[in-house]
Amino acid sequence: MKVIILCAGLGSRTGLDYPKSLFKFNDQECLIEKNIKTIKKMGVKNKDIIFATGFKHNMIKNYTYNKFSYIKNSSYSSTNMVYTLLNTMNKIQNQDVIVIYADIIFDLNCLKSVFKSKFKITTLVDKEWLNKWRLKKNFNQDLEELVIKKNKIIKIGKKTRKINKIDGRYVGITKFNKDMMQLLKNKTFLKKVVKNHRNIDFTNLFMRLIDSNIDINIVYKKLNWFEFDNKDDFMIYENNF
Repeated sequence: MKVIILCAGLGSRTGLDYPKSLFKFNDQECLIEKNIKTIKKMGVKNKDIIFATGFKHNMIKNYTYNKFSYIKNSSYSSTNMVYTLLNTMNKIQNQDVIVIYADIIFDLNCLKSVFKSKFKITTLVDKEWLNKWRLKKNFNQDLEELVIKKNKIIKIGKKTRKINKIDGRYVGITKFNKDMMQLLKNKTFLKKVVKNHRNIDFTNLFMRLIDSNIDINIVYKKLNWFEFDNKDDFMIYENNF
């Protein structure tokens, strides 16, 4: 199994001139260091952790002491995370992969059930997300529809102001098994189902798969995690968790 950490983006909302995964907390440990420690508790070896980079590629390599694998999306400034993901997948063998956003923090409990899943696609959903989001400024401007039926996502990603249309919060930790990996590498499938994958995000990918009758299974529970969209979020985390 491989773990792909998506860290190609500019993270412009943070106002930082470096990848937000390298933000240092008060304990002088950066976000990516904390997450690598958690990932390695699952028994993942250094060689099986892949950084899908773009912006400040060499800075990420240097900060992580070049201990891992690194695959750069050279078109990071004009593409979105699905392009980064597929660019990375195309350069590794078909096997189970865990894909993790670089701008979240999570504990071991967030990984265990996803790692064990045998479904083609399994993603993590926080059922008690609202208490976390209410700590954020103008949190209602960052709400996305997510509808669950029979432990599967049937709608995701559309902007909403209606809390009752949100069954949970998509975390950014997803497992694709090797069969799904093979399918995502298939050019005919990409052209027919994913389409224009240069500029779509993860939730858009999920909806296109759902519309093609591919299940997005979920692990749905109360979770200890947080997402960093802007610089204030780092302060919120330091003060509340």
